[in-house]
Amino acid sequence: MDLLKNEIYRLYDLSVSYNLDKYNNLIKKCADLHEMSAVVFIYDNMKYHKITPTKLTYSLINKLHSKNIKENNHIYIKNQDVGKLKARRRIHKIIKGYNYSDKYNNALKYLDRVKKYLTDNPDKKNLNRIKLAKIISKNCDITFDDSRFIITNLKKTKFLSNNDSINTGVNFVPNEKFFTSEKKKNKQKKINDFFK
Repeated sequence: MDLLKNEIYRLYDLSVSYNLDKYNNLIKKCADLHEMSAVVFIYDNMKYHKITPTKLTYSLINKLHSKNIKENNHIYIKNQDVGKLKARRRIHKIIKGYNYSDKYNNALKYLDRVKKYLTDNPDKKNLNRIKLAKIISKNCDITFDDSRFIITNLKKTKFLSNNDSINTGVNFVPNEKFFTSEKKKNKQKKINDFFK
């Protein structure tokens, strides 16, 4: 354990960097010990040094992606909880981002088909996200999930409007009067009020 700690603590010096195999090896050792904070620290150090994580890297991190695994903290990481997500939550975000990325990129093979459909049917562009995804799924013969990923891309690239009131169907914006009247309705009663 001391040798492992020393290898990890060397990474506090940002001029020190390891190759991909060494990073993966450290992540494996820490994942086997359920040292989530250390895994996140190593992963962040990889990214800082522009070492691209591989499928193996994510499969090693994925071993910790469970609510049932007991987290260990035998390897203390400085400032691990200062202004950051907890390690377990961070691992969830890392794996979710990795899985999302593959699905998102896979869905883009239908992008031209959807753009053509929306260009031919411009009235559909102003529907809220869920309705639009259902219509795209049906009319372009793709899955609902794929259509949602494509809508995300179309919004990012400004092919679709990013106007929230149009695309989410939400037009209600509470103002100060609303909150004041709600406070008055829910005003706490005095204890004496119950005994009159």
